[in-house]
Amino acid sequence: MVEGSEAKANQLINKFVISLIDGKILGFVTDINVEVEGDQFYFILKMKEVENLGKGQSMFSSERKLKIRPSDIVNVGPDVIILGNGKVPPLREIERLNQIAEEYNALVRELETKEKTIEKLKEENYGQTKQLDELQRELRKLQIMKEDFEHLKEQLVRQEGQLEMAKEYIRLLEGLRHDIDKIKEDVDRLLQTQLEEVVRGIINEELNARGLKKTSFI
Repeated sequence: MVEGSEAKANQLINKFVISLIDGKILGFVTDINVEVEGDQFYFILKMKEVENLGKGQSMFSSERKLKIRPSDIVNVGPDVIILGNGKVPPLREIERLNQIAEEYNALVRELETKEKTIEKLKEENYGQTKQLDELQRELRKLQIMKEDFEHLKEQLVRQEGQLEMAKEYIRLLEGLRHDIDKIKEDVDRLLQTQLEEVVRGIINEELNARGLKKTSFI
């Protein structure tokens, strides 16, 4: 394992070391050693520090040593070693974060579109609500008219019943008038008969008193 580590360590020589955490170039690797502690091994980087890069000049200053674990290395290129000190996610995770950011932006755009759609639906709903209120007012008017009609219908039914009673009473009176006329005729006939008998009786008595023959009619 140590031999494999030494072979890997040799690939780190003559490269610049860049720290993503500090955001700067730490130095230029001139030599490297491998140190083992228990079941963990470390790279001891011997570097020359770089100064004055901001002024367009590259100048190597004093040397320094940097102890790192293999897990601290994010990537190794032809000229640089990128360190993350175990705090920088792997490149695949960074790519995944970029993908998530793109998906998030797409969701934001979709959300904005849906918000516009919701606003449009709210406006349409407001118009429909206003129309519904008008229809409800018309419905209440119709309900009041219906109640008035039902009340009027009840009155007409009662009046119709009273009219039928009046018609029945009239028919009864018509029948009574017929009976009264018949009774009147019977009374008149009876009176006429009695009157004739009385007159005949008087005449017969007068004739009898005079010794004349009785008559059966006047």
